[in-house]
Amino acid sequence: MNLLLFKNRVKKAWSWLKHHWYVPLIVMGFIIAFLIFLVTKNSMAMGLLSDLLENARKSHRDEVDKLNEIHVHETSERARILKEYNKNVEKLEKEYAEKDQELDEKKKKEIKKLVEEGYTDPDILAREIARLYGFEYG
Repeated sequence: MNLLLFKNRVKKAWSWLKHHWYVPLIVMGFIIAFLIFLVTKNSMAMGLLSDLLENARKSHRDEVDKLNEIHVHETSERARILKEYNKNVEKLEKEYAEKDQELDEKKKKEIKKLVEEGYTDPDILAREIARLYGFEYG
């Protein structure tokens, strides 16, 4: 009798399992997910935190490096422009020395002002300098 009863219950369970196969699968999935969550909870949290910190450090380093590159470029460009300006002033002083004229501060300021105002059009700048200081512009 026990064997028949067991066989009957197994057939009913098999029939139920064939029609509702997804229920045990979902339950086992939840159990496995819960176990994985418990095991990896601490290690995942620490891993995510360390990843976030490392990404922030890398981003900061990249930004500082870029700012340093920009600073170096601006400094070298400023030095180049200043060197060119001093070279032009020396050239003008030599020309005036040849004519026994000395370039004083007022004239330097006027030339600097002309250069700043006429920077976009070199022809206008050359004509103004020639007109003010008696050069011929051809």
